[in-house]
Amino acid sequence: MPVDLRAILTTLAALASGALAALALTNPPLQEWAIEASQSEIDRWVSSGPTSVALGAVVAVVACALSQRRGSRRAGWIAVAVATGIMALIRLAVPEVASLDLLIAFLVIKSIAAGVILGCAVAASWDRIASKNALLLGVIAGFLTARAFASATGRMSTSAVGEPAWLLLGATFVAAIACAATAQAEFRIRRPDVGEIRIALVAITALAIGHRILGSVIDRQQYASEGTAWVVMVLCAAAALWLTAVAARRLGDDSGAGGTFLWAATALAAASAPTLVTVTSVSGSWGQLESPWAIVLIAGVAVAVGLRLSARIPRIVPLIVLAAVPLSELLPFTAAHGTIGLAVKIAALGFGGALLLGALAPGSLVDATLGLTIPFAAMTFSSIAILTDLLSSAPTRVNFSYVGEPTAFTSIPVDYFTAQTIATALLFTAIVTVCAIPVTRLRHSNPA
Repeated sequence: MPVDLRAILTTLAALASGALAALALTNPPLQEWAIEASQSEIDRWVSSGPTSVALGAVVAVVACALSQRRGSRRAGWIAVAVATGIMALIRLAVPEVASLDLLIAFLVIKSIAAGVILGCAVAASWDRIASKNALLLGVIAGFLTARAFASATGRMSTSAVGEPAWLLLGATFVAAIACAATAQAEFRIRRPDVGEIRIALVAITALAIGHRILGSVIDRQQYASEGTAWVVMVLCAAAALWLTAVAARRLGDDSGAGGTFLWAATALAAASAPTLVTVTSVSGSWGQLESPWAIVLIAGVAVAVGLRLSARIPRIVPLIVLAAVPLSELLPFTAAHGTIGLAVKIAALGFGGALLLGALAPGSLVDATLGLTIPFAAMTFSSIAILTDLLSSAPTRVNFSYVGEPTAFTSIPVDYFTAQTIATALLFTAIVTVCAIPVTRLRHSNPA
């Protein structure tokens, strides 16, 4: 069988583009900052992160729609290469930045570039099964592992996870240029339906703005009473699910349509939120795993296996797997938050998310792009996870291990099983369950 060089290049470019976009759209908040500025400037810097992610999500759908309208795969890959080049210039410039305003501007530009990369990569590669799965692999694995590289202390950077590695930037740029050079003019991106694009743009704008507002409301409850904070979180979670329901209804809930894919992406975002908050807090000290790259390997293998089996396993299975992850917070502390426990949960999220998204991948390019932005844009759930983590904080005891000198320590809550812990696990499990209802209803009515 002859080797299809174009197919191989497209698959590699899709994988690298998905991973780069995921890394650029990940910007977890930190508690400490290495930036000398007034409190009002720091607040503006902190709020610019989620706002930029929301903007990047909208740009991704716009870029996909424009790529479809133009129809040229070569133009799509050139856009990916240009956006990657912009990210490389930002990486070069960030160490010399002395102004917080300039750093915020770089953050906005990087998020826009990430949206262009994701949207154009979907438009240029979604029609082929191998490249579609490679893009899903890059986005899902990148989403689950980017926080493992977060610094424990803030630094002058556009993101808590730092700037994209030169290797990833170079691989994406070279692969995109190669795809542009070898693209065949007669194989064009299929023309879009104008109504389909309009609905997708309205949906992603409403979701991005809605999640940004809801996340901001939750963030302001840090110093409220516990009762008030929980009421606000439950109401905001319900509002986020209502927004998703409205958008899914407009996108369509038929098999393979964007509405069901949107519910699947929302389930992954909600199921992963508590675990990713924990990953951010422990990154840099993976103990037995020694390096965050071990988490990348674990997640990558889990996602790859999930995508390979997505057409064979009933959809209820990944939904059960995703729901089990937040429910696992009820396990003993060392089992739920230890190094091995976190690795297992990341693998479960990767496997379950890949099974679900792989099985429900829509034919519509703009709907696919919209769904792939949701894990990053659904900041309502990450804000809830951060606040519940603060509310669940309990007095701790610190265990040191000595081999000549202190080599490791763990901080274990004295009273881990509290009403806050149980309520957090049940809340996120309930959110995933609500997301599962449309998917299981579809499966029941259309077993094929």
